[in-house]
Parts: sequence; C-alpha cells; structure tokens
Amino acid sequence: MLEKAYDPKPVEEKRLASWDAAQLSRSVPGAKPPFTIVIPPPNVTGALHIGHALNNSLQDAFIRHHRMKGEEACWVPGCDHGGIATQNVMEKQLKAEKIDRHALGRDAFLERMQVWTRDCKKTILGQLHRLGASLDWKREAFTMDEERGKAVFHAFKTLWERGLIYRGERLVNWCVRCGTALSDIEVEREERKGALYHIHYPLEGGGEGAVVATTRPITMFGDTAVAINPKDKRWTHLIGKRVLIPFTNRSIPIIEDTYVDFEFGTGCLKVTPAHDQNDWEIGQRHKLPAIKVLGRDGKLTDWAGQYAGLSREKAHDQVIADLESEKYLRKKEDHKSAVQICYRCSSIIEPLLSFQWFVNQIELAKAPLKALDSGEFKIYPTSWVKPYRDWLVNIKDWCVSRQIWWGHRIPVWYCLTCTNPIAYLGTEVQLKSGKDAGMQVKQYLAGSILEGGISFDELLALNPFFEFEAGKDVDAKSIASFPGLKVSQTKPDTCKTCGKNHWYQDSDVLDTWFSSALWPLAVFGWPEKTKDLAYYYPTSTLVTGYEILYLWVARMQMMGHAFMDKPAFPDAVIHGIVRDKSGKKMSKSLGNVIDPLVMMEKHGTDALRFALMAQAHPGKDIAFDEQTVVGARNFVNKLWNSTRFVLMNLPETPAVYSLGSKNLEFADRWILSRYQRVVSHAQASLDAYDPAAAAQELYVFLWDEFCAWYIELAKGRLTGAEGESKDAVRAILVHILAGSLKALHPIMPFVTEELYAEIKAYAGESAEFILRGGYPVLDGSRVNPEVEKEMSLVMGAVTSIRSLRSQLNVPPGLKIKAVAEGPFAAALLGKHRAYALLLAQLESLEPMNGGRPAQSATAVADGVTFHIPLAGVIDFAKERERLAKDLAKAEGDIEKCAAKLKNLSAAASAPAEKVAEAKEQHDAAAARRDRLKETIAVLS
Repeated sequence: MLEKAYDPKPVEEKRLASWDAAQLSRSVPGAKPPFTIVIPPPNVTGALHIGHALNNSLQDAFIRHHRMKGEEACWVPGCDHGGIATQNVMEKQLKAEKIDRHALGRDAFLERMQVWTRDCKKTILGQLHRLGASLDWKREAFTMDEERGKAVFHAFKTLWERGLIYRGERLVNWCVRCGTALSDIEVEREERKGALYHIHYPLEGGGEGAVVATTRPITMFGDTAVAINPKDKRWTHLIGKRVLIPFTNRSIPIIEDTYVDFEFGTGCLKVTPAHDQNDWEIGQRHKLPAIKVLGRDGKLTDWAGQYAGLSREKAHDQVIADLESEKYLRKKEDHKSAVQICYRCSSIIEPLLSFQWFVNQIELAKAPLKALDSGEFKIYPTSWVKPYRDWLVNIKDWCVSRQIWWGHRIPVWYCLTCTNPIAYLGTEVQLKSGKDAGMQVKQYLAGSILEGGISFDELLALNPFFEFEAGKDVDAKSIASFPGLKVSQTKPDTCKTCGKNHWYQDSDVLDTWFSSALWPLAVFGWPEKTKDLAYYYPTSTLVTGYEILYLWVARMQMMGHAFMDKPAFPDAVIHGIVRDKSGKKMSKSLGNVIDPLVMMEKHGTDALRFALMAQAHPGKDIAFDEQTVVGARNFVNKLWNSTRFVLMNLPETPAVYSLGSKNLEFADRWILSRYQRVVSHAQASLDAYDPAAAAQELYVFLWDEFCAWYIELAKGRLTGAEGESKDAVRAILVHILAGSLKALHPIMPFVTEELYAEIKAYAGESAEFILRGGYPVLDGSRVNPEVEKEMSLVMGAVTSIRSLRSQLNVPPGLKIKAVAEGPFAAALLGKHRAYALLLAQLESLEPMNGGRPAQSATAVADGVTFHIPLAGVIDFAKERERLAKDLAKAEGDIEKCAAKLKNLSAAASAPAEKVAEAKEQHDAAAARRDRLKETIAVLS
C-alpha cells in the first residue's frame, strides 16, 4: 500500500537507481526505426539554470514518448567547452587570486581549464540525471575531447580545401574586455543615452569648414574623409576641398556620397573606415585609407597624437573637454543610440580592422535555404521560419577566429624560415626588405602571435626579409605559391622547401560554435563511417531556444549539408526563454534567478517539470512563478491520493480486472470515451511538439473529470455488495488509471512510475517499467460524442446548483430540495436523477408544477433551470446584510483599482505587465460585484 502522503525524494532516488541498473535509456542500432536527439550541450561555466531545466524536460518528454511508441530512442548527452564564456569564468577566478593569465602562461592556464571542466561536467551531468533525463550516458561527449577534435580538424581541412575558409583583413566586432573578435550574431544591441557632438573641421589654409556630428569624437583621429550628400545644398560648395582634423596637422578630403543622410545631425559625415562598417564601405568605394586609432586593448594609438595611450573612456572625456576649450565644439545635444555590446560580458564592442579567419557562409547557406523552402527542414512553430530564412538570405561570412586560449586551436602552421610567413599572420603595413621591416613587425606583433615561445630576435634571425602585399586574403588557392603554410592537426614534419623544422601554430582558436555546429555529426563518430552514424544520422529533432537559432541551428544545418548532403535534423523545435513572473529576463544582478534544484527540493522534480512544460507553448516565453510549481505539486498529490483510494478499494491480492464486455453504466461509458479521446490527443500533441497541450489536456481530464466526477460517482458502487457493478467500476478505475499514468509518464516520470508499479498487476500488465510496456492500446469504438455531450449537461446542471449553494453560504453537508424545468429536466428527473441527487447534495428533485416556489433562488444551466426553496435553509436578513457588506467592499476595491489603472496608464514608463495586472484586478473586482448584485436580487 502507498504511504498516506507523497514524499518525492525517496521515490525519485529509488526510481533513478532502478532506471540506471536496467540501463533503460541505453540505445544501440537495431531493426526498430530510430528517434534521435542530440542535447544542446550546456557550457561548462557552472551549474544549470531554469532554462536548462525547461529545455531538457522537453527533450526528455519527446524521447520517452517515442520510446513508448516502440522506436529506438537515442538521446546523446554532453557538454560544450564554451570558449569565451568559460574562459571568462576562469579569468574571474584568477583575478580573485591576483593572477594574470599571461603571467601564468598558456599551458598552465589550459591545465587549470581542464580541471575546472572535469568538475563542471560532473556537476552538470549530475543535475541532468536528477531531472530524470533519460540520456544514453554511455554516449557522453565533450566538444573538446579527442574524438570531437578529429571532427573539427577534418571539417576545417575540408572547408579549406574547398576554398570555403580563408584569412583576410576585415572590419570585425572586437570585445576589449574579452580580447577577441566576435561574429555578428554574438553581438547584442542595447539602447543607451548619450550625446551627439557637433565638431568643426576648419578648412585647410583657414576659414569655415565642415561641421560633423558624431557620438564618438575620439575616432576622429582615424578619419580619412568627410562625406556630403550631393543633394545637400548647404555643403556642396565644400566638395573637393580639404579640412583639418582638430589637434592634428592632417588634412582629409571632402567627398560626395549618396549614403549620407542629410537629415541626421549636420549632414556632414566623418568617415572612419577602420572603425565603422558603413564607413568601411564608403572607404572601399572611394579607395580611402583605413587608419586604426583604437588598439585591441581599447587604448588610442599613436595616430591620436597627444591622446595616445589613453583608454577610450578617459580619452573621450579629455577630447570633449579640449574640443570645448579650443572652440571646436559647436553644439552638444542629448541622443539615444543603439550601442553594440558583447553577448558575454556586456562591454561595448569596437568595430576594428583586423586579420581574421573566415568561413564562407554565403556558399554554405545555399543548401539549408533550399531544404527549408522544399520542406525538407521544418521549424516549429512556423513563426520562426521567416526570421530564419531572412538570416540565410542576407548572410555574411563568419569570423571564426578568436583571440583567446580556451578552444580548438586553429590547425594552421607557419614555417618561420620560408619566405613570407608574416604576410599570412596579418600585419597591417606594407613591409619592405631590411631592418626597418623587422622593427615594424616587432612593434605590430608584440604580445600576440609569438605566445608559443619564439622570441622576436629568433624570428628576425630566421627570416630577416619580408615582402608581401598588404590586405591580401589567404585561401587554399592563393597559398599554392607559399609552401610555408600547412593545415595539420599536429606539428608538421620538416618543411620540404627549406629543410627546416621551425613551425609555429596559429595562436588563435576557433569560435566555439564551429565545433558545436558539428555536434550531430561528431557524436556518432564522423568523419569515420561508423555504424552509429549510418543508423542515427540525420537525427530526428533538435530542441532549443530561439536565442541560438542563428548561432547554432543554422550552422548545424550548413555543416550537415556540407559533409553529409543531408540536414542535420528534419525538425527544429524552438521554445522561449524562462523569465521571472513579471516578464523580466533573469539575471544575478536583478536577484531574480530561479535555481531549479531548489524548486526540485521544495516541490519535487515532477512538479517542476510539469509546471514548465504546461507553460511551454511553442515559441513563447514563460513568465515563471513558483505558484505554478505549487499547483503542479498539488496535481502530483491528487494523482497519489486518487491512486491510493483506488488501491484501497481493490483486494490486497492482485486480481486482473478486464473491461471485457461488462454491462456499463452511463457514467462508465462517458469516462471511457473521454479517456480514449484525451490520451489520443495527448499523444498527438507530443507528436506535434506541443507538450503544453498534452499536459493541459491530461491535467483537466484527471483532475476535473476522473477525480472530481467519476471517482465521486464510483464511491457508492465501491461500498456496495460484490457483484458485476462493483467489478465493472473497479475495472474502469484500474484501466483508466494505468493508461493515464502511462500517458502522463513523458511529462512526470517519477510519480507515474511509482504509481504504475502498484496498479499494473490489477490491469494484467507485467512490464517492469512504463517505458518498456509502452503506451496503452486505445479502442476508438468506445469514443461516444453523444454520451460526452449529455454528461456535460449533467455536470453543468450540478455545477449551477453547487455555485448557488456557495453564493448563499449553504452548509456543504446540508441537503436541499430543488425543482427543475427546461428541455433537459426530464433526463435529470429520469435516468440521471441519482447523479444529480448525489453530486448536488439534494434531498429531492422534482418537476416544476405551477409557479416558482416561494422564497426560492434560481440556478440556470444549459437546458435546465432549478428553483431552490430557501425557507429554513438560510436566514434571509442575515444573508442580505452579509452580502451588502461584501458588495460595499467590492465597489471600494473597484474604485481603488480604477485609480491605480488610471495612474499607470498615464505614466509612459509604466511596465506593460503592471498595467495588465492592474486591469485584471479591476475586472475581477467588477465581476465579484456583479455576482453579489445577482445574489442580492435573488434574496429580495
């Protein structure tokens, strides 16, 4: 017998141990059709958050669902090394210890990262296990383990050989804090308050020149032109002339370009090709030089003259002060602008001209785009199809090099004794042979490429002469004339050209999303042609949040098509993010982060899973409130108590209760019809990747129909004498309970497994686990819409009487009389009379003869009107007095809510969720007032 109250912890521990011992989630290639999901590997940055709990609960539900359908379900676990994010975590730890990573050295730093990674992976995978994730634990993978390293190298080498990877000088997004380049989709935009500065650039030789408007005066030292729209008559007289940049003796030309918006600012645009993408494009059109005025460290370069060496923040303040004192600043106005920030550390991004490695996404995107348009690849919900397609259509090349240490080091080696190695390491100046070239290289490369241990003196001794064309892209074709570069996973042998073995590996690492893009391939042994790869690839479904639709989903599809000529998966299920209850994004700084482990400890894992999945409407964000977990916990308790009640009414020694051809009552036929329909719909909802619909339908059926109505109706038969009626109700209770537990299992695995173990013998089932027993066999012939419709009328009638009793404070146990009229009254007075008397707590139910009974209240339902005589049931005077007080309070609440709503609506800055909450409170108070007025009218 079940314990009186459900305690989640011992049940969860017992079930996890039994599932592990049985290797219930192990998958091997076989004859059954596969259903495969690869986990979105969490970064090894710490513990999992509530978003991970949602994502993995959804995946687990789909895996369990398909396993119960008889498919070979395989869910691959693993973690991602996390690149910048994980390195940031380690750097914070080092900072707390007052250690600089550069002082520590690359090798020692990576050793510490490996130790952190091992501990972090153990924590993360342990949390997933606690969540009930039925992952195939023997398939655990890591994006930086040896097998995945082979896949990364093979992908890089293949793309290189196809001409789809190259090194070039481009304007990139540079994070000064992280010290690395970022791709466009790793940059977030945030509106910030600032200023627009109107600065005078005097004419060369003297006189009034151009007045430019800029939000960043410090970049003026990198200006190489001022652009004017040829249609702007205010400034066209200056076209062709030259102006001086303040605080310098450098003059720049005034050019015309239709890009300039003459309605913004002054109409004069300062052009800084090395620090703005639009300016870069103008510079390309007009063949303007690009001057770097900001370095990788965020400090101004020598081009800034007296401001060189200042940080961008200090330089900004100083330049503004000097512009004002020297009368160059003509105007300053408040201005809001969209600032680009790093998606990891929120530092302001600097557009920076830099040599980086790029992947030709324009070419790689063609096959995924075709797959989307043909229906070979589908996105759920479809609202994400257009954004995904637009991104593919407007795609740009992907900057894949990162100037950090933690990651897959770029597998490119340079021979330091052959001609021109520095050309391919990316210097910005046109070098000529001789000593000066060596000094320029030394100045430019200080602290960057030579972290491998080769000194500048050694470099210069090995190769004293450098000649190359600045800005030349390096790809597989252009490198044919340069034997000193090798793409290799390990250090190459002696260079055939020079006979030396002085190889230096590129110090950059690959973007973490490069290895992540190979995840569905690499976890099954690619590039080897393994049995697993042949059976499980392409995978079946990818479940992830919309925030990485472009970062990850699109790139997995690119790699899938590039290397296997197939999509990585035919379906992508996109869910929203979990926010706090007011709709704000969770963050440590706001103090609104929800720890899923805390929720699991307080309320049980099933309660958390159900609360999340019941709100996981496709593509929609979740406003998380702990009360939803409390409600889900109550549902778990309801399941436990109802199963315990059924077991208490079954013989202690299990006997098999089969439905067979028993003579069924009306309520029996109704609940069996509802059961068939609900379980079928729940399975269809999971097939359609809509667990919220499945959870909602099962919840309503089990709580509002099975427990609230059928079990109440069954109680009388269960307490009666042994016989066919009692056996029939037992069989129905057992049949529906066992089947419903199975249907609910993908969403709430622990409690359903525990309860199923107690009830299965009575249902004639012997499977050790629900997953091995599979879904219940449904019988469509038992679906009866007419019975369902008629029972809904009975329930509506009973509910109307219950509501009236509640309004009038009629004691719950007091039986009352009722008379009925209307088209459905005959059925209630006839075949459903017993149901109405029992469920509505009626002493008698009679037909309406003559007029309405004196001192009676009326309850109206679909097809029937009840009149309830109240004489002797309530004290009319006291009840009217009570209701009058409640009415006065309700009207007072309405006034307060109306005033609050008015104030919020008038405030432009009022959060939308607060306005909606106030309106909801106002409407609820108004509804309460209306109900009270109706009740008072009944008693008048």
